[in-house]
Amino acid sequence: MRGFIAFSKKELIENTRNYRLLIMLAIFLIFGLMSPLLAKFTPQLMEALMPNLAEAFENPTALDSWMQFYKNVSSLGLSLTIILFSSCLSGEYAKGTLTIMLTKGLSRPAVVLSKFSAAAVILTVSYWLSFGVTYGYTAYLWPGASLPHVFFAAFALWIAGILYLCILMLGCVLFRQAFTSILFLLVITVIMGLLEQIEQTAGFSPVILVSKNIDLLSGAVTVSYFTIPFIVSIFTSAALLIMSIVVFNKKQL
Repeated sequence: MRGFIAFSKKELIENTRNYRLLIMLAIFLIFGLMSPLLAKFTPQLMEALMPNLAEAFENPTALDSWMQFYKNVSSLGLSLTIILFSSCLSGEYAKGTLTIMLTKGLSRPAVVLSKFSAAAVILTVSYWLSFGVTYGYTAYLWPGASLPHVFFAAFALWIAGILYLCILMLGCVLFRQAFTSILFLLVITVIMGLLEQIEQTAGFSPVILVSKNIDLLSGAVTVSYFTIPFIVSIFTSAALLIMSIVVFNKKQL
């Protein structure tokens, strides 16, 4: 436990020095600010540029703001997270620092858990900062607007983000190159997407946590629709972390 705490502190300090933390906070903050503003003013801008089509643009609602939020975070936000943390172990392999620390008593499970924990903490802080800003601006621009399950929809996407980090962690353990780790994640994501397209497995796919948030807010689906994918995501995340530790314990550095 002491090794895990010490190495986790080292990871957080390193992520501050290499600007990963700053980049994540800045980008997610921009998403939080942009989502309600784009939803509010894009129709007005388009009407000014194309007045002949003014009637085609409907008045924006709070749902449009959240649609922008989930579009930005689930695509650009999570992609940025994956790219930034894909080299969390490849850099250590290249510099040879892991061998030195392991010979000094640091356990291999502590390395995996510390790397994951640092990435998860940074993602969590950045994501909920973005959500809080979007929530505040949406309430300000559309006072009195009420949407069901706003927090649950956001929590579901956060769980999906943690799952992606767990997949990436296993990829980083299996492969030494950051690009290969990203490719591994993309393959797994495609497989999960295909499961959503198959009738027999559609209700189990964790992709639902990313793709159906707006449907939940609009009332097209209920919370119960998320229950099984939610449970599958949590258990899959735990299994992937355990697999990462097992593989790393046997990996030759």
